[in-house]
Amino acid sequence: MNIKIGATLLVLTAGLSAAPLPVLADPPPWAPAHGYRAKHRYVYYPQREIYYEPEARSWFWLDGGNWRVGASLPAIYQPFVSGGVSIELDTDRPYTEHRQVVAEYGGRSDGPGKGNGQGNGKGNKGKH
Repeated sequence: MNIKIGATLLVLTAGLSAAPLPVLADPPPWAPAHGYRAKHRYVYYPQREIYYEPEARSWFWLDGGNWRVGASLPAIYQPFVSGGVSIELDTDRPYTEHRQVVAEYGGRSDGPGKGNGQGNGKGNKGKH
């Protein structure tokens, strides 16, 4: 009888320790579709090629050929933030799509930034 109880316990504990099989199910209705890329909204100011991302409250601008980012725009650039265009991009770094944006909406780099739009994207580390 002891052997019978031991064998039963062994079968029960082996069943409990077995890894459950994964269950394949459809994603919930609120989940993004497979391959979906979040859109980032910006206001682009072509006069000096400046971007503002309202949701992140971040500015992106060219400074000496390098892209800068900050919570506030330096005073030298503030006179140029009128006449902005609302755009959506697939990136949280608008300067990576800058050539396409300039091709579609225009722009110029002969002002304070004096860059070609191909900067290295370094942040503004404390120089707000």
